[in-house]
Amino acid sequence: MAQSYDDRKIVKAYRNLAREVVKREDLYRMMDQEALREQTQHWLQKFKDREITERDQIYIFTLVREAARRVVGLEAVMVQLIGAFVLGDGKIAEMKTGEGKTLVSLFVMYIEVLRGNKVHLVTANEYLAKRDREEIGQVLEYLGLSVGLNVSGLEKEQKQAIYKADVIYGTASEFGFDYLRDNMVRQIDDKVQTGLDFVLIDEADSILIDEARTPLLISDHKEEDLTLYGIANELVQTMLKDDYEVEEKKRLVWLHDAGIEKAERFWKIDSLYAEENQPLHRITMLLLRAHFLMQKDKDYVVLDGEVLIIDPHTGRALPGRRFNDGLHQAIEAKEGVEVREESRTLATITVQNYFRMYKKLAGMTGTAKTEEEEFRHIYNMDVVVIPTHLRVNRVDNADEVFYTREQKGQAIIYEVSWRYERGQPILIGTSSIKSNEWVSELLTKAGIPHQVLNAKNHAQEAEIIARAGKKGMVTLATNMAGRGTDIKLDKGVYKLGGLAVIGTERHESRRIDLQLMGRSGRRGDPGFSKFILSLDDELIDHFDNKRWEKYVRRTQQKYNFDDKPVGSRKVHQLILDAQKRLESGNYDIRKDLLSYDEVIDIQRKKVYEERDRLLSIEKLGAFSERILREVAEHVFAPNEDQDARFEQMAELLGGTKFPFSFDQVTLMSKREAVEALIDWHRKQRTKFPADTIHHIEKEVYLNLLDQMWVVHLDQMVQLREGIHLRAYGQQDPLVMYQKEGAELFNKFQDRYHFYFAHALLELDPEGLVVG
Repeated sequence: MAQSYDDRKIVKAYRNLAREVVKREDLYRMMDQEALREQTQHWLQKFKDREITERDQIYIFTLVREAARRVVGLEAVMVQLIGAFVLGDGKIAEMKTGEGKTLVSLFVMYIEVLRGNKVHLVTANEYLAKRDREEIGQVLEYLGLSVGLNVSGLEKEQKQAIYKADVIYGTASEFGFDYLRDNMVRQIDDKVQTGLDFVLIDEADSILIDEARTPLLISDHKEEDLTLYGIANELVQTMLKDDYEVEEKKRLVWLHDAGIEKAERFWKIDSLYAEENQPLHRITMLLLRAHFLMQKDKDYVVLDGEVLIIDPHTGRALPGRRFNDGLHQAIEAKEGVEVREESRTLATITVQNYFRMYKKLAGMTGTAKTEEEEFRHIYNMDVVVIPTHLRVNRVDNADEVFYTREQKGQAIIYEVSWRYERGQPILIGTSSIKSNEWVSELLTKAGIPHQVLNAKNHAQEAEIIARAGKKGMVTLATNMAGRGTDIKLDKGVYKLGGLAVIGTERHESRRIDLQLMGRSGRRGDPGFSKFILSLDDELIDHFDNKRWEKYVRRTQQKYNFDDKPVGSRKVHQLILDAQKRLESGNYDIRKDLLSYDEVIDIQRKKVYEERDRLLSIEKLGAFSERILREVAEHVFAPNEDQDARFEQMAELLGGTKFPFSFDQVTLMSKREAVEALIDWHRKQRTKFPADTIHHIEKEVYLNLLDQMWVVHLDQMVQLREGIHLRAYGQQDPLVMYQKEGAELFNKFQDRYHFYFAHALLELDPEGLVVG
C-alpha cells in the first residue's frame, strides 16, 4: 500500500515548531507556581470560544516543559516535542524504547484539557497506570489540573469522583467495563463515565491490535447440567484417528461417519443431529475442540486446580477470564479439574469498538509501522516514526538457523555461556511457556543461574525486568512480558557491549520481534541482538506451503553433524514469508471478528440509546402509550392467518381486566379495538399515584429490555457459532450473519415491546400490581 503522506515532511515541520519551543525556554522560568496555574486558568477560559493556533501551541508546550523540568527534573528534548505534536494530531507516534514516551504524553494531555476535553490515558496494566499517574500526574497537578487513577473494585461514589478529574489513568479493560456497567444502571445518577472525548493509548499496538481479539464481557451464571462434560470426556477419550478430522489453520474439528456412529451409540440416541439432541451434539463438539485444538501450556495453564487462559501475545495468564460458550468447562473436564458453571453474557464489547467511540484517539508505542494498514483501516490513524534522540548503537546480527531443535539448544547455551562468563547481562525471549521452560532446563543443566518470567509468576514482572540490566544477570521471558518497564544498565555493563538480547524463535508478528530487540540499545546505550532458530520451529511448522515442506525435508537430509547453521539465504527469506503470511492471517481474523461484532455493535448502540432515553424521561405516559399503540395496531390488524392473530390477541389481553370480552374484541374493527384499549389504559393510569406509576413502568420496561437483551446476545452467539457451516452451501457466512442477526434483533424488539404492553395492561390499581 503506497503511503499517502511522508513521515519525514511531518517530522520536519514539527521539528521547526519544537525549535521555537526550545528557543523560548526562559519565558516562564521566573514565574512561580501560582503564576503558572493562573496561565492554565487563563487558557481554559480563552479556548472556550476559539481554536488553539500553532503559536498558542508553542507557548503551551514551553510552559509544560518548564513545569516538567521543575517537578520531575526532566527536560523534554526535540524528538519528545515532535512526538507530542504528532499525538496532538490524533496519530500514532512510533518512538523507540527508552525515548521517554511517558514525558511526551504530558504535553498532549495538558493541551487536550485546555481544548475542553476529558482525557483518558490507557496503559498496558494497573502497575504502569499507577506509576505514570504518580510521576507525570504530579506535573499536571502542579499546573492546576486534577488527575485520577481508575482501578477495579471501587464503589460507585469513588468511581464518580475519579471521572470528575481532568485526566484519568487506567487500563483498557477498566474503562471498557465502566462503559458496559454504565449501560446496565437503573438510574441516570448511577452512571460514572463523563463522556468519551480524548484517549491516549500507551503501547498502542499491544492494546489496539493484540488485545483486540478478546472482547470484554460482563456475565452471570447460566443454569446447566455440568456432569455432561465429564461424561462427554469419556466418549472423546475413546475416539481414534479415523473418527474425526482436525484443521489447525482454521481451528476446526469435525466428526467422520465412524465418529458420529460412535457418539450415537455412546449417548444411546438415533441421530446426533436431531433437534432434541442439540445439547449432546454441542457438548461432544466442545470436548473434541478441547482435546484436539487446545494445547496445555500454549493456550492455557493449569494452576492450583484451575484452568487459566494464556494471552497468546504476552505469554501471561489471565486470571478471571474464561473461554466462553462452554469451551472452558470442556477443558476443565479434559484436565480432570472441577468443572465450574458457564457464565451467560450480560454485556459485551470489543476493544476496537470501545475505542472507536472516542471523539479523538492518539497512541504511542515502540513498534507500529508494520501494522500501519490495520491502524488506518480500523481506527483511521496514521503512524509517524519519530527519530531517536541519540543514534541506536545496538548491533543486530543476522539470524542463525539450525537443522534441528537440539542443535539450536546447543547454540543458545554456547551464546549465553561466553557472554555470561564476561558478566554481560542477557535477555532471552521465547514465544510460549513451553519453550520458556525448555530453555530454562537447558540453562539449569549448563549451570547458568537465571530468572524466569512467564505466565506463572507475572506478579514480580516489573521488578524482574528492571533488574535485567545488572552485571551477570540472565533473564528468560515469554513474549515481551514486562512491557513498558525500562531496562537500565549497570555502570560496568557499557564496556561489555550493553544488554544482549537472544531471540529463540521468530514470533508470528515481526512487531513483537522488534519489541524484544528494542529492549536493548535504549537512548544511545550499546546493545546486541540475535535470533537463534531451527527448521523445527513452530512458525515454520505453521507455514502451509508444499514447496517449502519439500525444501525443508531435502535440507534436513543434507543435515551436517558439525553443528553449523544452515548456510542458505533461501531459508531466511522463507522465514520472513512465513511471518508475513501469518501476520496477514491474524489481521484477517481480527478484521473478521470486527465485521461480526459490528453487527452487534449497531444493535448495542440502539439498545443503550433506548435505555438512556428512558432513564432521562421523568413522566412515562406518552412513551408507554406510544409502545402500547404500536403493539395493539400490530395485534389487531387483519391477518390471513386468523388462528395466529387470535393467539396473539389472547396473549396480549389474557390476565387483564379489559372490560370487553374476547368475542366482542374479535368483532371490532382494528381502529375501534385500538382506541378502546388506549382509552381504558388511560383511565387505569389515572387511578395510580403519579410517582408510583412512573416508577413501576420504568422498572418493568428496564427489566424486560435487560432480560431479553441477554437472551438475544445468547442467540447471536449461537448464530455466530453455526454460521460458518453456511460456507458449505456456497453462501457468504458474514452476509448471512448480518441478515439473520437483523431478523433476530427485530424479533427481540417486537417481543420486549409486546411483553411491556401486556405488563401495562396487567397493572391493577386496586391490587396495585397483578401478574
